[in-house]
Amino acid sequence: MTPNQADYLLRSLRLIEAVGRCGSFSTAALELGMTQPAVSQQVAQLEKLLGVVLFERRHRGVLATRHGQMLHATTSDVLAQLYSTMESIHDSHSRKMLTILTDYGFAANWLLPRLSDFEEKYPEFDVSLLTTQARRDAKIDHRNTPHDISILFGEDPHAHGVSSICLFQEEIVPICSALYFRTAGPFHEPQDLLSSKLLHLSGPDHQWFTWADWFGAIDNSLPLKSFQKNGLFFGNYPLLLQAVLQNQGIALGWRPLIDDLIKTGQIVSLSNKSIKSQRGYFIATDPQKKSHVDSFIQWILTHSHTS
Repeated sequence: MTPNQADYLLRSLRLIEAVGRCGSFSTAALELGMTQPAVSQQVAQLEKLLGVVLFERRHRGVLATRHGQMLHATTSDVLAQLYSTMESIHDSHSRKMLTILTDYGFAANWLLPRLSDFEEKYPEFDVSLLTTQARRDAKIDHRNTPHDISILFGEDPHAHGVSSICLFQEEIVPICSALYFRTAGPFHEPQDLLSSKLLHLSGPDHQWFTWADWFGAIDNSLPLKSFQKNGLFFGNYPLLLQAVLQNQGIALGWRPLIDDLIKTGQIVSLSNKSIKSQRGYFIATDPQKKSHVDSFIQWILTHSHTS
């Protein structure tokens, strides 16, 4: 097929589809940016070429003949397939938005330091982070917080019919900054911590382990009221970690959120005894998840196993 023949075929497809759909040369002309006589003339030329009448001219508009209906149906299908193919090609090369819902602590202390690796491996993605203080087993309003993936702390949502994967099981150890350890330490026994300032993570419910939980698991002979003296209380974990780094006292450290800080020597683990629970960080997908979330899930599972 020559370029002239291809051009004529495409113009004919658009013309037949528009006239058959509109039922009028005038309306089709307005849609195609042509004059009514030009549309009428091109239809007449095509009818002459095919040797059949495609449209019956009437006082008001035109009516497709049997041959006209056949040609209109075919041209509509062809144009629809062309549009679908072009849209698929465009979508395959266009950037994809991946929206992740998580809490402040996980975003700041684990995800963000590693996110550049995901962007390097999957340059076609744009990542949007939404942060919340909600726990995993809290009811998330998807209309107000639309997301593709959630990584939230709490109980396993699988029990509530949600497809989920445990990324990290809850595990805590007491921590302080390296400078605080040198000036206030050493801390050989659990009771040695009580002579220092304890930093507490507070919340609306018993969402996290507390100092009472840790001391109770390690040495339940210590008086409960002593866990609260000389304390500072913080409403979110990044703020508590900032206080630790500023040598304000001793806090409970949640793994893996503290692992990078321990590796760099900024904070010190004060015990080889940790306590765990069935809670943790669970990754789950929106009920209407997009297919491209699988790339992120594969990536994060690889990183979680190497942390």
